[in-house]
Amino acid sequence: MINWLKKLIKKIKNSDIYKKIEKKLTELQLVQKKIPTKQKILLVITLLLTIDLSFYTAHLIKKETQGENELQKISKNIKEVDYFDMNKSAVAQLVTAEKVFFIVDDKLNVDIVYLDGNLTRNIHNVPIYSITRNIEKELIKANVNYQWIKKEDNIANFPILNFVKEHALDLLLIGFAILILQSSGMLLLGGDKFKVYKPKEIKGSMDDIIGYDDIKEEIHHLVDMLKNVSLYSKYGIEDIFNIMFSGEQGTGKTTMAVQIAKKLDVPILVTTGNVETGFVAGGANVIKSIYAKANELAQENKYNTCIVFIDEAQTLLRKRGIYHEKWADDTQNELLTHLEGVRSIHDVRIITIVASNFDESNMELDSAMAARFKKKIHFRLPNEEEREELLKHFMKPVKNKEENIDYTKLSKAFSQTSPRTLKTIVQEASLLAIAKQEKVNQEHLMKAFEVVMIGQSNRKTTKNREKERHIISIHEIGHFLTDFKQTLKENNFDMDKTQKEMKVIKISSESISRANALGYVLSESDDLLLHSIEKLEKEIRILYGGVAAEELIFGKHNITTGSANDIEKITHILNHLFIETSAYSTSKLKLDNLDSLKKIAYEKMEAKAEELYSETLEILRDDQELIKHLANELIERWVLSKEEIFEEIRKFKDKLSL
Repeated sequence: MINWLKKLIKKIKNSDIYKKIEKKLTELQLVQKKIPTKQKILLVITLLLTIDLSFYTAHLIKKETQGENELQKISKNIKEVDYFDMNKSAVAQLVTAEKVFFIVDDKLNVDIVYLDGNLTRNIHNVPIYSITRNIEKELIKANVNYQWIKKEDNIANFPILNFVKEHALDLLLIGFAILILQSSGMLLLGGDKFKVYKPKEIKGSMDDIIGYDDIKEEIHHLVDMLKNVSLYSKYGIEDIFNIMFSGEQGTGKTTMAVQIAKKLDVPILVTTGNVETGFVAGGANVIKSIYAKANELAQENKYNTCIVFIDEAQTLLRKRGIYHEKWADDTQNELLTHLEGVRSIHDVRIITIVASNFDESNMELDSAMAARFKKKIHFRLPNEEEREELLKHFMKPVKNKEENIDYTKLSKAFSQTSPRTLKTIVQEASLLAIAKQEKVNQEHLMKAFEVVMIGQSNRKTTKNREKERHIISIHEIGHFLTDFKQTLKENNFDMDKTQKEMKVIKISSESISRANALGYVLSESDDLLLHSIEKLEKEIRILYGGVAAEELIFGKHNITTGSANDIEKITHILNHLFIETSAYSTSKLKLDNLDSLKKIAYEKMEAKAEELYSETLEILRDDQELIKHLANELIERWVLSKEEIFEEIRKFKDKLSL
């Protein structure tokens, strides 16, 4: 392999065609430093193989133009002999032939071709040793002209296939080397693990981002700092700083990073935190290649600056040292060296922006990593006003829509949704309208919200299972009435005010496969970030309402396991109250790692759960007939809106008062 490669390189370098190509490449500046090393390696390998293939093909063409050899000429008219016994009569035929050819292949199999008058005859697979030697002796005695010939492939020549066959091992070794380089991150074939955007390629502006005025103000300040380094240096701010974005998916972190690059008029290199390759030091090598490319891009613009944006960077920000292997933190260590902000010999600035769905408040970041990011910006979910503006913005391209859409009402219903989710809801509503051949309306948008948030509902799963549908209906009505009775009491038994305040949108006995639920209550969420103990206890009673209704209607021993998801949510809330915040204790300690106190807290937590469940039973105890009535309506109609439920409650109470 090495000797072949050395000879090949020497032969190619001395050829006229190589010298011409080298000269042309030099003129085009393709051999200068601006070409990444990995591309140079690929270019050299491709050039060597191409030129060698050219030599090989030229050799074959030359060989073809020399004309057919004698064996090829006589083989055109071969009449094969299916069976040939090396007896005296067969030998007698050969000794009378005009000419005999012994054709031997690499495996020492011999074919005998002989001229018999105007015919050419062929005998296959004759043993090469004793039999052929005996035939040869007889031919010498008979003074017959014979010739030994090395067998050649007379099939039409395919230069590339022949080349591959002759150099299969060489190509295999080269391919294996490239594969190793690629897997280790030293060579990224099939595209780099990043995308580069030049300022002119970026569409839109920061004004296209709806809402987030507080965040945009902070971003504008950052841009001003980066544009006016000399001004800020007078105030002692000279270091290149990196930025950390945090927040839920779909809140516009990537869009904001790209718009920063456009504002600064510098290129941005966009990648993700998924840089591991499966090989030791693979991720570190990918990081090296990313920042090497960033340095090249920075040198190409007048500001000598490039932004590296790393999305989904959670794994790169985690605390180091949690694994025993020495190489486990190589990728993070490599990233840290590039986050120092040290200017290179080319005096370039590399600004790194990382984005993740967590920050220091909800996950322990590596201390050194966190210190490298002097500016941290959290992207919250849009508030009610921003959701309304976003809905109007996403609905603008929808030409075929109703004009009476209540965006204010929808924005209240679509709480706790990101801009990306709102855009998806609008697109889903359009699909629903197309399927029904209608204009997009309020109903389509509400249904789309349901589909996007919890999944597509269907009635086939429980259509012929009346017993299960009855249990499901009792369960879901239990949730609603627990909420209703508590809210009614809070509003001094004012039905209209209660109806307005309750956040329930509808109750359904349809199944949702994605949520693994046979029924559900669809409600608006709160935009509130802080919740009181009283509010959380009310929420726990509502969650207990389903199983409490089952116990009151079917008996304690006939409750089902359908409340498993409710119990999980209740446990999470109580754990937050007792273990994470010590809400009921005067000590106010976080008890996660205090085992002795945590055991006592769990006992109190269980007692509180029993207390709240008992209260839920009492809330529903006097309304068992109302539960049955509403459940029957739900079974019959499948879905009940909040307005329909309140109407049925009023009718039911009116009958009781008669």
